Amino acid sequence: MLITDTIQQNALIHPEDTAIQMGEDKISYLELNNNVRKISSYFHKQVFRGTQGKVALYVPNGIDFLQYFLGAISAGWICIPLDLKWKERELEERLKQCEPDLVITTEKWQRKMKYGKVTLISSLTDLKPSEEVKSRVSDDSLFYMGFTSGSTGMPKCFVRNHRSWVKSFACSRTDFGLAEKDEVLVPGPLVHSLFLYAAISTIYLGGKVKLLPHFSASQILKDIEADEVSALYAVPTMLAALTKEMDNQNDNPRLKRIISSGAKWEPGLKSKINNLFPKTELFEFYGASELSFVSYINHRTAFQKPLSVGRPFHNVELSVRKDGYEVEQGEIGTLFVKSEMLFSYYLNQPDANKEVWDDHGWLTVGDLAKLDDEGDLYIIGRSNNMMISGGQNVYPEEIENVLHSLDEVEEAVVFGLPDSYWGEKVSAAIKQKEGANLSIREIQRFCREHLSTFKVPKHIIFTKEFPYTSSGKIARSKVKEIYSKGVLRS
Repeated sequence: MLITDTIQQNALIHPEDTAIQMGEDKISYLELNNNVRKISSYFHKQVFRGTQGKVALYVPNGIDFLQYFLGAISAGWICIPLDLKWKERELEERLKQCEPDLVITTEKWQRKMKYGKVTLISSLTDLKPSEEVKSRVSDDSLFYMGFTSGSTGMPKCFVRNHRSWVKSFACSRTDFGLAEKDEVLVPGPLVHSLFLYAAISTIYLGGKVKLLPHFSASQILKDIEADEVSALYAVPTMLAALTKEMDNQNDNPRLKRIISSGAKWEPGLKSKINNLFPKTELFEFYGASELSFVSYINHRTAFQKPLSVGRPFHNVELSVRKDGYEVEQGEIGTLFVKSEMLFSYYLNQPDANKEVWDDHGWLTVGDLAKLDDEGDLYIIGRSNNMMISGGQNVYPEEIENVLHSLDEVEEAVVFGLPDSYWGEKVSAAIKQKEGANLSIREIQRFCREHLSTFKVPKHIIFTKEFPYTSSGKIARSKVKEIYSKGVLRS
C-alpha cells in the first residue's frame, strides 16, 4: 500500500470535509485529490536520471508544500524537503549530495537557489490532469530523502520507502488512538520529519491538518481554545513556550492528545503540562530518522518511570547487545531495532550502511540503552556526539568546523549542557590564539552567518587549556564533564 492510496477514498467518502487548512485558506478532500492528480500528471511528464526522479521542495510551510509532496510521490518521485533557514553553504552541501532532477520553489526563494533545473510554483489551475498513467510505484519504492549526520559531523542523506511510513501510520492509529475525525494541529516546519509525518499521517487517516506558517505559542493556544483541535504534535521547546502563554488550566475536552518527540521532557515541563491539560492524554515517544517509532509513554495511563522512554510500539522489536551478544536485563549495551518502519539506506554511504545494519534486518544508530524487567527502555547516551536542542539534531563537529575557520581561534570543542528549556544547550569552549581578543557576540555573529540559528552556541566559554586523550585529541567527554559541574578553566 502507498502513502497516497487513501486520498481518493477519502475524497469519495467525505468530499467536502477540509483536508488541509492554514489561516483562512483551506482545501477539501475532493480538491486535494484533484490537485494531487494534476501534480502527479505533471511529474509523469518530467525527465529524470536513474531509476526514480528526485524533486527538492524549497518552499515555505503551507498547503502547496503538502500538495506538491503528495503529487510527486504518487508519480513515483522521491521528495527532498529543503530548509529555508539553511545558510548558502549548508544548502549547497545538501544539494550536492542528493542531486535532485528538479527543484520546486517560489519567486521569493528562487534567488537563493543556485542549482540546475529550478521550477517556480505556478497556479494549480494551470496544471491539467492527463489520462491516468499506470505507475510502477510499489510499497518498496523510495519516496523521501532527509538529512542526518554521523560521528564525522558531515550530513548524511537517508532515504525511506512507502511501506516504512504506512506501517508507521498503524502506530498513529493503534498506539496513539488517532482516527479520521481528528483535527491535528501541526505547528512546526514541514521540513522537520516529525511535523511532515504528522501532516501526512493525518491525511492518510482521513483527518484534518491545520498548519501554521511559523511557530506561535499564542496562535496554538487560540486554536485550542477555539474548540477545534483534537490533537497537537510538538517538540518540548514548543510545549515550554506554550506553558508560558497559559494562566489557567485548559478544560477543553476536545483536545484529546498531545504527542511529543525530539527530546525527553524535563520533570518540570511534564508537571506543568499535566496540570495545564488535565483532560488530555500526553504521549512522549522516542525514535530517530533512521528508526522511525521505537518506544512511547502515555503519561496518563502508564506507571511513571521518570528516566524511561517507555515500551516499544506494537510492531517494534528491541535488542540490547554488547560485543555482538544480547545482554542481561538491566545491563547497558547498544540498542538495535527491528520493524517494518526502518529507513532504507544512506545515499552513497556504503561504509555507514554497514555500520548500522546487521545481517538479519536489525538496525542501530549507536544509542546506548538498557531494558528493565518489565520491558521499559532507558536511553543512556549516544555513541556519537549528537545533541538534541529544541527538538533538532545538532552535530558538534559541524559547528566546530565553522569556529575553526575564525583566524583567532586555535582550538574549539562543542558540547551540550542540560537545559530545562532546550533539553541540551549548545555550548562551546574556545581557546583563542595568542593576542586574539574575540568577544562572545562576535563569535555568535560569525556563526549565524554560516549556520542555522539553532546551531549557534548559546553558551561560550573561553579557556587557556583543554584536557587531551592519549592520541592528542581534545577529550570531549571530559570537557563536558568539567563544564557541566560549573568548573571553568580560564
